[in-house]
Amino acid sequence: MNTPGFNESRLPPWTDRAKALLDESVHGLDAATLSRLNRARQAALAQRGAPRRPGWAWMPAGLATACALLLAVGVWQARMPHTATPTATPPSTAATQGASMNAADLDMIASDDNLEMMQDLDFYAWLDAQDQDNNG
Repeated sequence: MNTPGFNESRLPPWTDRAKALLDESVHGLDAATLSRLNRARQAALAQRGAPRRPGWAWMPAGLATACALLLAVGVWQARMPHTATPTATPPSTAATQGASMNAADLDMIASDDNLEMMQDLDFYAWLDAQDQDNNG
């Protein structure tokens, strides 16, 4: 039985003689012995069962699942409407007003064509506070 890629030059010389003796002994076996050997082989293979994977082999699947779950939670959080909690005093600075801004407000502020608006951010924060007082 030659195995592809098997280098026979590394084997000691006595292995050729042992292989020849084993091959001759197989040809001399009767059908009952061959059948018994085959049944024993099949029983041994059945007991072996499916090969078990080591615990670390499941790590890539677990990591991929964790990344997909994190991405799903991030997308879900981004789509949820964020409501600002009402405050007793109107906000007076842009930093406190930034907590209640949504994505559309941030896109408008971040665009290059609204530079004048950024200079008067305190005024817009005051104006928004006045609007909330009138609606509430």
